[in-house]
Amino acid sequence: MHIASQLAGFTLGEADVLRAAMGKKKKEEMAKMRAKFIAGAVERGVTQAKATEIFDLMAFFAGYGFNKSHSAAYAVISYQTAYLKANYPLEYLAALLNNEAGNYDKVAAAVLDCHARDIEVLPPDVNSSEAGFSVKDGKIRYGLAVIKNVGVRAIELLLAERRAHGPFKSLLDLTVRVDPRELNKRVLESLIRSGATDSLGERGRLFASIDRVSDRAAQIISERESGQTNLFGMLPEADEMDDPSAGLVSPMPPMPDDERLKGEKELLGLYLSDHPLRRIEQELHAKVDTYANQVTPDMEDYEVRIGGVIKAVRPVVTKSGKAMAFVQLEDLTATIEVIVFPRVFEERRQLLLSDTVVIVRGKVDARASAGDDEERAEQAKVIADEILAFDDAGHESWVRNQVVHLDVPADATAEQMATLQEILGRCAGPDRVVLHLLRADQVVDMDLGEKFRVQGGGLAGDRAQREIDALFSRPVWRLETIRRRAPERQVNGGRQARTLVGSSAGA
Repeated sequence: MHIASQLAGFTLGEADVLRAAMGKKKKEEMAKMRAKFIAGAVERGVTQAKATEIFDLMAFFAGYGFNKSHSAAYAVISYQTAYLKANYPLEYLAALLNNEAGNYDKVAAAVLDCHARDIEVLPPDVNSSEAGFSVKDGKIRYGLAVIKNVGVRAIELLLAERRAHGPFKSLLDLTVRVDPRELNKRVLESLIRSGATDSLGERGRLFASIDRVSDRAAQIISERESGQTNLFGMLPEADEMDDPSAGLVSPMPPMPDDERLKGEKELLGLYLSDHPLRRIEQELHAKVDTYANQVTPDMEDYEVRIGGVIKAVRPVVTKSGKAMAFVQLEDLTATIEVIVFPRVFEERRQLLLSDTVVIVRGKVDARASAGDDEERAEQAKVIADEILAFDDAGHESWVRNQVVHLDVPADATAEQMATLQEILGRCAGPDRVVLHLLRADQVVDMDLGEKFRVQGGGLAGDRAQREIDALFSRPVWRLETIRRRAPERQVNGGRQARTLVGSSAGA
């Protein structure tokens, strides 16, 4: 652009048109710009031959230079981020979370990545959190300003007050010390329901007491401003605010688990203190053959059986006037989109409700849909052939095609083998384990039988894989999954089916 401007008299707008034409190899546009460039350069004392040579050099460079510079830049960035993630995982992931703050789907994915690496993400806390995600004592703490419906200004005032005068001792203490015009009822509700005030009391009781505490706080603030004190000084103000139960309603049953988790999901973008699938993790694993984070574009058209809790349902109407839906399904590893075409939608629409746990059998679809952005286009989806309620989805009638292989060196010590047995015992599940003893001249294969069946995928399997690989200081754990390609085409009067054997060092 600078060459065209200085040498040929192009305006910056014209130079940008030239850049775009060269970058996208628009021949007709480049021919027009070529004539204009040469004429402009000649007017400024450059010979026609030299002007032609310069233009051709620019065009030649545009054919490869832009791409190579991008490749080099991405390579450097990839190396830098890989180095930081490998050597400073806590700081890297906290920075990643802060960068994605506001995009709750990406925050949830990053938190799942933390869990997969055994990095604990602590809930927000008015007495411990900063505005954004922070690293403390080998853990990541959720940021207060990342909570939905909580303004940055309210958090700035809260943090300034905490740093100046110490931690908050009660909900009343918090509401008196932070400007109520910023720490209003909506903000208080969000802080409580997200778990950020758990250090001040039980969520259900705090939530039920918001009006009472706010009224008492307003009274205390008014008395301060008017110079009044408590009646005869019988109840010192400081003692009242130091009392954790000050202003609260009488003790009541704790907030139900489903309501507690619903609040976290709504305000944090994810289940943080627990997950509705955690209590059924082993049973879920026995009913599926694939986790959401295992579904990749190279599995296109292969059958999978996935399960999880429905995050969202987006109904649409086809051109023919039939209803279908796009469903966001979340398991313990990631979230995946499930496409439910009219036939299945009509049969199972009563199941397609948020917070419902379902099992989906379908095929992987890696083709981009109209309107998909570049990032979504890279994500594989599942086209549902069948959707079942969790309790209705048995696993006795189908064979699990998943096996864990352990490549153990022949020089493994008795202590290592004892630890291996202990790790396998901690991740009991339905998947077979085959141990391969790697000797110098041969490999001895041993099926470990029913006693040592494990959970090959999911968080438990991922954790076991990391522990076992670390135990032997080498890759040992391999998860093999045999998948069947969904029948689509007729071949010689019959349906064609293929199988895909996938073997990976982890989920």
